[in-house]
Amino acid sequence: MKILVIEDNKDILEVLNLILIDDGYDVVSCADGSAINNLKNIKPALILMDELLPSVKGSELCLRIKSDDEFKHIPVILVSASQGLEHIAAKCGADAYIEKPFDIERLTGLVKSLI
Repeated sequence: MKILVIEDNKDILEVLNLILIDDGYDVVSCADGSAINNLKNIKPALILMDELLPSVKGSELCLRIKSDDEFKHIPVILVSASQGLEHIAAKCGADAYIEKPFDIERLTGLVKSLI
């Protein structure tokens, strides 16, 4: 199964990639929200996305995904150290959220439960 990871912090992106690949997932990484425009080709089973991206908020991208009949079925997990992440995730329709710094077991459990 393929997971799209959108994270602008290179270190966190690398850690997420290692964790997910170790769990047997195919990972497509992106440092900004541009991959959202290519969902048709990527065909992710899940999107793991940072809230604070360089040019757009992850919650705005999530809202776009969840408003599109073709892609709204794809589970989205918002990741952030932002205050009020639970409220942000609920407002944009994210399926789940996880706060930084994240617990690896909680992250992998969340991914497994949503795929």
